Amino acid sequence: MNSNLPAAALGHFVMKVNDVNISYQFYTKFGLRPMGIFPDGVGIIELRGGTHIVLFNKNDEFPFSIIPSHLGQRGDFSSERLDLMIDSKSRSDLELYRTTLVKNGLSVGEIAPDQFFGHYYFQLADPDGNGITVYTSHVGELPV
Repeated sequence: MNSNLPAAALGHFVMKVNDVNISYQFYTKFGLRPMGIFPDGVGIIELRGGTHIVLFNKNDEFPFSIIPSHLGQRGDFSSERLDLMIDSKSRSDLELYRTTLVKNGLSVGEIAPDQFFGHYYFQLADPDGNGITVYTSHVGELPV
């Protein structure tokens, strides 16, 4: 195992949404890799690094059991928040990415005037009102 890399990475991020098709189209406008909408109504989109956003309909039961009494499990995924990072540290690259999202039909906020822990960022909401923040990268800024 490479000691310069974190020991764990996010594999799947589960979101319950009102309409899997609408949310699937929304998230692919970020330039994320569409993996498909499957016969059981589950949509999967891949982020850089192999992490997947797994979309379920809010009205459907999960195909697996979420038990609130077990440590580390949560029973409600309906108000998740997603933070995304672009592959750049510069404000100008974030402005270019933001412009691309606007051209793709997304309604996005302005880039914040101040940095947050060294990151430039802007915010928007998905079709279900889940908050999304898009940051510039921190790659290379953290000690190994």
